[in-house]
Parts: sequence; structure tokens; C-alpha cells
Amino acid sequence: MNIIKLSLFLCFFTFILSGQTSLNKISIDISNNALLIYETDKDEAILLSRQALVADPSNAYAWAVAGNILRKNQEFKKAENFFKKSLEFNPLLKEGLYWSAENNISLDQLDEANQKLKILINSCSGCNESVMLKLSLDKKKEQTNSNNISTKDKLDE
Repeated sequence: MNIIKLSLFLCFFTFILSGQTSLNKISIDISNNALLIYETDKDEAILLSRQALVADPSNAYAWAVAGNILRKNQEFKKAENFFKKSLEFNPLLKEGLYWSAENNISLDQLDEANQKLKILINSCSGCNESVMLKLSLDKKKEQTNSNNISTKDKLDE
């Protein structure tokens, strides 16, 4: 009798896991489509990114994509919440770390962006995201230094 119950439980558990896996794949596919169409249809991309979250609310990549679309739409504060959720689900997701750090740069939160760069370097040292983020941070630092020099020159006059 216990063997039958155990068998039924395992079958049910396997069924649940296979369903979750397919929802995860659907969520990733919807998220990728949202990224692809962003440049041509921003509103549809936002809707698709939300649909991806409905398909699998625990998908870190879907949260990161939704945040990235908001970031590209210059809704940095809203995007920050999506990135936080993404990194709660997967703190080493390279897209989540990269896009979130880019968002931090836009909000002049360079310390947070540098922390995410360190995590990226440690988790995927040769990945494009860590290289691109380092370039973005260097560019922002140059702009900040240039602005500081310009302000100092104006004060000296």
C-alpha cells in the first residue's frame, strides 16, 4: 500500500516539475521576444515582459528582462525593483547583474554598480557582461571627472 502511495506521489511530483519546466521555458521565450521587439514596439515589449512574469513569477531572467525594458525606457526607479526581485531569485544571473548595474550607473549609484561588477567578474570572469560593465563604469567616471574639472574651472574664474 505504501509503495503505491509513494509511486503516485512521485508521479504527481514529476508531473508538477515537468509543468514548471515548460512554464519556465515559455517565460524565457516570451522575455526574449520582448527584448527583440523593444526597439520597434516599446508598449508591446512591456506587455510581453509582464506576460513572461505571469507565466513564471519565479523566473529571475524574466524579472531582469522586465527591468531592462523599463531601464531602456528611462524608468530607472521602477526598473530597480524588478532587478532586485531578479537577483533575489538568482544572485549570479549575469543579465540581472549587468542590467541592474547599468541602471545603477544611470541613477549615479556607482558603488552598487562596482559591487555588481565584482560579482560578475568572480562568477563569469570572461563574459561580455563584465567587460561591457567595466567600460560603462570607466566612461561614467570619466564624465564625472570631466564635470568636476569643468565646475572647478568655472569656480576659479
